[in-house]
Amino acid sequence: MKNNVLCCFFLICSITILTAQESIEAKHQLDWKKNYSNAERIAKKENKNLLIYFTGSDWCGPCKMLVEDFFNSKKFFGLSENFVLYEANFPRNKDLVTKEQQVINKKLKSRFRVTSYPTILILKSNGKEIGRRKGYNLMRDVSYHFNFIESYLK
Repeated sequence: MKNNVLCCFFLICSITILTAQESIEAKHQLDWKKNYSNAERIAKKENKNLLIYFTGSDWCGPCKMLVEDFFNSKKFFGLSENFVLYEANFPRNKDLVTKEQQVINKKLKSRFRVTSYPTILILKSNGKEIGRRKGYNLMRDVSYHFNFIESYLK
């Protein structure tokens, strides 16, 4: 009987902790726009720069590390409010993006002559490219990327 009560207690505590953790993580979700036209419209309306992240989310090792170390950081979350975010994803699993996103992303890749992943572009609200950062180092030093992003804060 004591074991059952003790097991129930630990189960309830575990569920509470997991729920709290999910709640904390949910507060730090980045607002990646799913539609490029909407992202452009919002950037113009709010007079914000547009950040486009070119990635191969399910196969590109450096892209995965950049998301983990940089984009998922609290510091980037705070800075992200200064930008409209759009992810141009080129996954091997085509189910991860819609057909419409695939077409738009290919056009963006061609328009901006993106040749490697990860690549981050900063565009003015009028669509003109003002900054580009390619790659991510194996030392996992995000200072290079933060310096880049911070140089485009309005």
